[in-house]
Amino acid sequence: MVTEEDLRSDIKFYFDGQVRILDNVRATDMVMPWLRSEAMQTGTKEGCNEGDCGACTCLVGSISESGDLRFSVINTCIYPLAYLDGAWLISVETLSRSGSLCSAQSGMLPLNASQCGFCTPGFVMAMVYAQITKKDQTPEQALAGNLCRCTGYGGLIEATRLAQSQPLDRAFVDEIEGATAVLRQLSRGGFSIANHNSRIDAPKTLEHLLDLRKNFPSATLVSGATDFGLWITKRLDRPSHIILTKFCEQLLLREIRSDIIEIGAAVTIEELENSLVSEYPELQEWFQRFGGPQVRCSGTLGGNIANGSPIGDSAPVLIALGASLTIHSCRGHRVIPIENFFIEYGKQDLLRDEVLVSVLIPRRARIRRLAVEKISKRYDQDISIVLAAMAEISGDKPSYRFAFGGMAGTPKLAEKTMESLNPDDLTSDFSPLSDHRAEAWYRLAVSKNLVRDFLDGDASRE
Repeated sequence: MVTEEDLRSDIKFYFDGQVRILDNVRATDMVMPWLRSEAMQTGTKEGCNEGDCGACTCLVGSISESGDLRFSVINTCIYPLAYLDGAWLISVETLSRSGSLCSAQSGMLPLNASQCGFCTPGFVMAMVYAQITKKDQTPEQALAGNLCRCTGYGGLIEATRLAQSQPLDRAFVDEIEGATAVLRQLSRGGFSIANHNSRIDAPKTLEHLLDLRKNFPSATLVSGATDFGLWITKRLDRPSHIILTKFCEQLLLREIRSDIIEIGAAVTIEELENSLVSEYPELQEWFQRFGGPQVRCSGTLGGNIANGSPIGDSAPVLIALGASLTIHSCRGHRVIPIENFFIEYGKQDLLRDEVLVSVLIPRRARIRRLAVEKISKRYDQDISIVLAAMAEISGDKPSYRFAFGGMAGTPKLAEKTMESLNPDDLTSDFSPLSDHRAEAWYRLAVSKNLVRDFLDGDASRE
């Protein structure tokens, strides 16, 4: 049992060459206002204040399970300040602490890649993240979370291509080595901060998390905060008590077993991609379109599911794969098929004292084919009009699972269509709404075409 005496009443993180200790952090505090108004580092800009434009982009470094420094790229406008505990905050000023521009910055100059300059710091940070991770991606994919309203993308794309081909600057490598040594002395999570009519709890163990959930059922559980941040900055919510799942070790589990891949609910979409694409390479494009790099590095699998959005991108895919959810409380735990979790719009099968702990995803063995199609107005950084996930299951007689988002008040299976294999039966499975993204007839028409294309590609079907 964790007691108040076991918990810190502050957060500690590394920034600008020193460890910062803050004991006055509130549930509504985001990184960007602190960075600009408290630390007085104004290179990071406030643009949309909702995680879309990337002008506020920074990097965060933290020690991984293996003891190495792992980097994430974040939108500081919707990234809770408390999330910095035990981490290294890297702003655009960090890149030139040696007194000279880093290679990503200097590479932009001859390409005239900066016009008004407002978005430039965010683009620089996205380029540096691409340099660090060495991920196999195009410059356009690396910059998918950043917008330039001067339409100067030609130079920005070329500058990113150049940065991707270059090693990190020696000065920044030295910064990394120094920060790594500092972070290994800092703990992550395990704090409780109460002040200004605000309380933040950051449990490190599942036992503590469940105890908090039992004793404070009205507190807001916060996972990746990509939605929570907007509740604060756009809806102007002022929650008095939040419980962070980010530091709970059991919710960060990633384990591949003989028949199941178990993914903790606090695992980010970026980390999920690293665990799942080797098993299901068909999901590569789906991951790329989940959001920009900043969203994928913050948003979590559990948060995307537990929000219960009918247009959340993860649920239809997991339903098609036949995934299950493990749900815990102080009373015990249960496992349910993910499709049973979504009861109706805005209502999920999660009691006030329960926590979604992990997702159980079947391995490839019986899944012969898988296709995921996201229909949206923009390719990158857009909400689905329809998301269809379709799987063929091997057997004496093949069976199918067709799951859809955007077609009902919840993500759900097209059960009649799965039985008849007649795309026209989607009109019996769904009665979609018309909204500003698409009308009902369009959603039905495009969904029928997606099912038809999937079945037409099945050479084994007579």
